[in-house]
Amino acid sequence: MAEKIFVNKKGSCICGAINFTVKLDEIPRVFNCHCQDCRKKIGGMISIIELRENAIDIEMSKLSIYEHNGGSEKKIKKHFCKKCAAPVLTYVEKWNKYYLYAGLLDDITILKKAINIFYENSHFPFMDIEDKKLKV
Repeated sequence: MAEKIFVNKKGSCICGAINFTVKLDEIPRVFNCHCQDCRKKIGGMISIIELRENAIDIEMSKLSIYEHNGGSEKKIKKHFCKKCAAPVLTYVEKWNKYYLYAGLLDDITILKKAINIFYENSHFPFMDIEDKKLKV
């Protein structure tokens, strides 16, 4: 069995107060989330990267957290920069996973493919979404 290959990437928020290094899979799991929660958070769909446990080196004390219940009634914790309010991480209790906002990476060339999720009832009607069901 082939050994997993990881790639270290750096990123930051808008103001630069948050800097991080993240260890991603060679082909990271990237999602374009169209759920109502993400749409209302930023005004549209958002690209996020699923993180493995302990994959990110970040100073969590520089982040504020907004917590609420998602559609599943499980907790969602949004971590954002205390200074510029840029969204950085989201923790989804339902999946027990952290997701990194993909646009924060300094180099996004590793992000070759993304899967559209939660678009059936929430995406903008002017977006042409290819209907591929994700099996989770």
